[in-house]
Amino acid sequence: MPLYKKIATGNSEIALWRIEEELSFFESRFNSHPAIKNENKKLQWFATRHLVNEMRGEFSEIEKDEAGKPLLKNSTQHLSISHTPVFAAAMLSNYAPVGIDLEMVNPKVERIAHKFLREDEINAIQADEKIEKLILYWSAKEALYKLYGKAGIEFISQLLIEPFELKLSGELKAEITGIEQPMKNLIVNYSFFEDHVLTYVVAN
Repeated sequence: MPLYKKIATGNSEIALWRIEEELSFFESRFNSHPAIKNENKKLQWFATRHLVNEMRGEFSEIEKDEAGKPLLKNSTQHLSISHTPVFAAAMLSNYAPVGIDLEMVNPKVERIAHKFLREDEINAIQADEKIEKLILYWSAKEALYKLYGKAGIEFISQLLIEPFELKLSGELKAEITGIEQPMKNLIVNYSFFEDHVLTYVVAN
């Protein structure tokens, strides 16, 4: 599992690994195995947790709360994880909640765009940027959702991202509204690489 990239950002750490191992490589390293029938998804599950162990330098048991947010057992460190068939990604912070997401650039995103963007937002996207911008919007909102970490959030009306100019990497201004304590002035960092987009955000 070769390290692809490490990013130190303020009080948090991010790591990406390219998944190249066979399933058997991980099965011998974990006592607990997930009840996942699809072998590719099971491989991603193991790879992400192996990456967290590598980042922390120790075996780390990951639990999930009632909303499905991953938590490190017996630790106050904040965690967010993501994966695709090609990469595993993890983000850790000692100080604040974090959210990370990793998506493959896929034209199929057009089919679900109406689930996370208003019609006027979709129509404002230029045709030659449509797939990349939609993927970026989707991934950024996934990162915001993971940062918030609770169920019942509305992607279209509560996870808000200001209009932006598309680049290979940059920052998006965002906020989470309509909750008890709105989270304003959030910055979602992003970068495109190898037909993927990576997004991540730290709470203020």
